[in-house]
Amino acid sequence: MVGTTPVREVVQRSKQFLLVEREKLRIQHDGGSPGPQVSAALSQLADEIVVELYQQCLRDAQLEHLSDQLVLIAHGSYGRGVLSPFSDIDLMLLHTPRVEKHINPLISQLSRDIVDVGYVLGFSARTAAEAYAWAWKEIPVFTSLCEARLLDGNQDHFERFFHSLRQRAMRRKTRLTNGIIAARLEEREKWGESSYLLRPNVKRSRGTLRDVQMIRWLGFVNAGETDIEKLVDLGVFNEDDYRHVKRGNSFLLRLRNELHFMSGKQSQDLLDRHLQIEIADRWGYRGETGMLPVEEFMRDYFEHTGEVRYAVSHFRDTCRNRSVFGAAIDRTFSKTVDEDFKVGPYHIWIKPRSLERVANSVADVLHLMDIANQRCLRIRHQSWQAIRTAMRVRQPESPTLETTQHFLSLISQPGRLADLLRRLNELRVLEQIIPGMKHARRLLQFNQYHKYTVDAHSIRAVEAATHLIDNDDWPGQIYRSIKDKTRLHLSLLIHDLGKGFEEDHSDVGKRIAEETADLLHMSEDDRELLGWMVHKHLLMAHTAFRHNLNDPDMLTMFASEVGSPQRLDMLVLHTIADLTAVGPDVLTDWKLSLLRELYENTKRYFRTGELPDDPDISVLETKNRLLTALEKANASPAIFECVKGMSPSMLRHHDADELLEELMLADKLNNTERVAVVIPRSIPDSHALEYTVIIRQDDRPIGTFSRITGALSGMGLEILRADIETVGDNLAWDRFLVNDPDAVETSQARRNAVCKAIVENLAADEIPVPTFRRRWNRAAVKQVTGVQQLPTRVTFDNETSERSTIISLFAYDRPGLLFTIAKALANLGVVLNFAKISTHLDQVVDVFYVTELNGDKLDSPQRRQILREHLLESVKRLEQ
Repeated sequence: MVGTTPVREVVQRSKQFLLVEREKLRIQHDGGSPGPQVSAALSQLADEIVVELYQQCLRDAQLEHLSDQLVLIAHGSYGRGVLSPFSDIDLMLLHTPRVEKHINPLISQLSRDIVDVGYVLGFSARTAAEAYAWAWKEIPVFTSLCEARLLDGNQDHFERFFHSLRQRAMRRKTRLTNGIIAARLEEREKWGESSYLLRPNVKRSRGTLRDVQMIRWLGFVNAGETDIEKLVDLGVFNEDDYRHVKRGNSFLLRLRNELHFMSGKQSQDLLDRHLQIEIADRWGYRGETGMLPVEEFMRDYFEHTGEVRYAVSHFRDTCRNRSVFGAAIDRTFSKTVDEDFKVGPYHIWIKPRSLERVANSVADVLHLMDIANQRCLRIRHQSWQAIRTAMRVRQPESPTLETTQHFLSLISQPGRLADLLRRLNELRVLEQIIPGMKHARRLLQFNQYHKYTVDAHSIRAVEAATHLIDNDDWPGQIYRSIKDKTRLHLSLLIHDLGKGFEEDHSDVGKRIAEETADLLHMSEDDRELLGWMVHKHLLMAHTAFRHNLNDPDMLTMFASEVGSPQRLDMLVLHTIADLTAVGPDVLTDWKLSLLRELYENTKRYFRTGELPDDPDISVLETKNRLLTALEKANASPAIFECVKGMSPSMLRHHDADELLEELMLADKLNNTERVAVVIPRSIPDSHALEYTVIIRQDDRPIGTFSRITGALSGMGLEILRADIETVGDNLAWDRFLVNDPDAVETSQARRNAVCKAIVENLAADEIPVPTFRRRWNRAAVKQVTGVQQLPTRVTFDNETSERSTIISLFAYDRPGLLFTIAKALANLGVVLNFAKISTHLDQVVDVFYVTELNGDKLDSPQRRQILREHLLESVKRLEQ
């Protein structure tokens, strides 16, 4: 039976030893020691502790006479000899079958002791046959075992086991290679691409430590070796790639050690935004002109992960099993194109006799890409391998006329354009053709809106546009109608290259666009259009999302800025692609509908001169249908006037049956003492709800909006969007899109409670002040406040609208924000005629069309300054 007292003594001694030595290594790390050095020392520290505990447990279990039939093996990252401060340690006790019934006490005691010392343990006990069986069945087991390292026990037994594992793995090369790649892809999809900025995982995201490990695993399967330096000596792994991977691995190990030491007690692999700021400061980043220190730090991070990703992708493609049948089909049905290339049904490749010359010529490489893009073919790996090797050592030079011609031809066609642009970017060829790409490479935008680096976002925008080729909706129709897509694709590629400078990025971008056009020998007309597209690429989104689309003044101003139907087509596609490329769920159906409304109104204005308040056929049909239905229902004369007073936008974009229901309820409202009626509706394919509130204003033209927002926020609802309109002389018609965090499916009782709260707030003598539930925990607050936040800003516009002053407020969202703003406006006697509220991530843009009580604009500068100060102070108090 295992004795406990001696073991308890060794556990206490080992635990204290671990704390002392780990603290020494923390000091060493803080002093700037490289990541691999600290990680190796942590692994050696674990070796000392684990081996001592194992030998003590052997003695206490009285199993020393069986030690020649036992092997204690470290595997996984511990087997590699690379641990971070709070990494798990993975152990396997390899044993012969005949001792299996004797070792359970040993396993139990050893497991308890290691955990009691302070390690997180993964432990298994297997015979060699069992280990092999699990390895072929489960890829994670195999990849962990191929990093096996002897800790204690029979060395001959270990070497036989590992030699056999290597031989058997190489015989299963194809299946294991494909399995490793598939498992890594699944993990990567879960944890995100390396260019995903919000919370990269330094171990599992693309281009991180897991990809370095994958090189070792694939090397083991294909060459019997996990040491990457030895893979280089064997000619299996590219030497230049090895240098990049070695640097990236060192950076990432140091970063992971930093995260663990900062955590102080547990494994921490997520690089949250507040940690990014803290590490940038601890590591001495100071920030370049136009960049924050954290942006400079993260640029280094993405530079390293980008190089690792590129190297592992190349090695993966070299190792990947290729279809013999597909290659045979390619060879059998291939034909020569332009002397240097062979084209098959699936691939295009460079002829062997032309390989060296073509691979060293940017113009010829672009020609190859152009053909591949036009025919939607993949470039065979061997050709990419030669191109990549040549371009890595080639000295940069200005593009020739032939080079620019091939590039413009390439970028004119959708095909596989985005993938090819990524290749050019990885090869650093793209920045030779478009110099502005060099500054944008791996450039982080440290805010809550953007999820990708500038270069990644730009190429994603091109990709979003090319995907419209198969879009059956209206954007796809516009995209297909543009015969020459060169300027659209090019403007998307360069539209954000002005970021990272102190000057406004649209102004810098305009100059970059004009310089790019000159470099590419584009015509003067194309140069002017490219500069305009980049300079005005935010115009349509800002107009659609922040303004009243029924305002004729706004439309004429927008149309004069755009200038022609052709530019309008280009601009709306640019806007759609840009928003799509920002990240998932940015281009919502609501935003797309606003863009479509602005596009169609402007297109109609160019064609006929009609303005938004001029009804079209669909508006007239809906209006007539409503009037007919109301006549059959014997509705009151006042409600007929409401239909006539409805804006074309309301009639155009809302279901006629729903409008009829609302009108009938409004008619009843006019004949009762009630002040409002509330209609809740579910939004198809969404957890959001829309509450339509129809209010009889009577002698209360001010404050209804704040009362409604207070009721919604007080009930714990998150307001995603708000549209308010005045219909007729006395009815406010407000729509609120909300999310209910308390329920996936909102019950009818919950809806009724919300409706009741709204009506009660509207009927109250004074504006009730709700209690807002705080939804952010401290960590979340820390993360959000760590992000670069623009200050809360209030602007006034007296030019765009003839009738109203437009107030725009930019702020970061927090519970009760909209109520606070609305109440501040009401307190100062401002009348709301129209509002558009849009929330994205944690940023809010509120736009209010307002007047004084007498219907005048806010003409007085003093009045506007008082209002600005009151709004800013109200938002500031909310933050405290």
